[in-house]
Amino acid sequence: MRTLAPDRPILVPVANPASIGPLLGHAAALAGTGGRVDLVTVLGEAASSDDHAHAWQGLTDIEARAHDLGVAASGQVRTATDVATGVLDAISERRPALVVMGWQGQSSTSDVFGRLIDHVVGRSSVPLAVIRLGLCSPDRLLFPVSEEHLLPGGNGSLRLAAELTRRLRDHTGHPTTILRTGPRTGDLPDEVAHLGDRVHHDPRRTHKAVEAFAQPSDLIVAAVAPTASGLRGATTHLAWAAPDATLLVAVDVGPTRDAGLVDAVADAGLPAPHRVDPPEDQVRIVVTIRLPEDRDVSAEEVERILRTAGDTELLMSWWPASDTRAHIGATVTVRNGGVNAAMATVMTAVHEASELRGAEITYDLDRGAPQGRSPVADRATH
Repeated sequence: MRTLAPDRPILVPVANPASIGPLLGHAAALAGTGGRVDLVTVLGEAASSDDHAHAWQGLTDIEARAHDLGVAASGQVRTATDVATGVLDAISERRPALVVMGWQGQSSTSDVFGRLIDHVVGRSSVPLAVIRLGLCSPDRLLFPVSEEHLLPGGNGSLRLAAELTRRLRDHTGHPTTILRTGPRTGDLPDEVAHLGDRVHHDPRRTHKAVEAFAQPSDLIVAAVAPTASGLRGATTHLAWAAPDATLLVAVDVGPTRDAGLVDAVADAGLPAPHRVDPPEDQVRIVVTIRLPEDRDVSAEEVERILRTAGDTELLMSWWPASDTRAHIGATVTVRNGGVNAAMATVMTAVHEASELRGAEITYDLDRGAPQGRSPVADRATH
């Protein structure tokens, strides 16, 4: 598991001291009690003495606020030809464990985070956490994990995101939800699976799963492979899927520059696509629950939980030959609304059931199985 060096600070570039409060709070949570935050403000070479005095006063105020949050902070005003160069120079000199930067949440046809952050992301020698603040203070952590993150190329970003999630969870005490997406070909690494008390599995693409499950009061921690295409998937798509939530993009070092960022965000400047699932009279969702080894939950208890979301049928339990953990499956029919609304209804019912702590739950759409059979029944024979 990737561990940020405890003896190194977290670096926070400060552009506007008046709006740094929420970002400083997240940086303090990542640093942890007794940690250290380095602040840097970069001024142009033509800055006046009044500009420098104003910048130093702003940093002094932020240092006091950081102390109130339980972390030590020290500020620095630097002069450079441009802000990005000044931030990169500070990274070289301070050797921080992590750089935390604020993002407004908008991309363009030529930039992912904006010219300044893109420049730093592409050249940084240390990991970054780029944060888009939400409409309200978070009260839950949401950690989406796709199959791509489990491949060797995405391993570093996944471990970084897991470490940042653990730090946020330990500091804030917020409940943490693991949202697995795409195909399931194996178990999650322990350091990921143990971040929350259960794993929800939506086999659809990550942004669709997040769109169904995320709430405005979530802090979504997005792992991103260090490539341009990985950045687009964890930024533009998730920003569209959860426009009101706080989004933290964990970037393991920086993107490779073989194709540049322009190709990765060719459509990022366009308005969010208006993709709405067509209304359906009813949506059938096959729920498969892989129970934890240390918890005995009966099929009847599962049925009671699922009935709070919709009509339940085809309830069954089994023990796959290749798995030591018992499985319980059922089909839930949710009436009215589209696919996302139905998924959210079932996920919420399962998530609020204390009996299913430690379980891994998969949600499959049933588009119409042959009479007398279901995807669960087929799966149970394998």
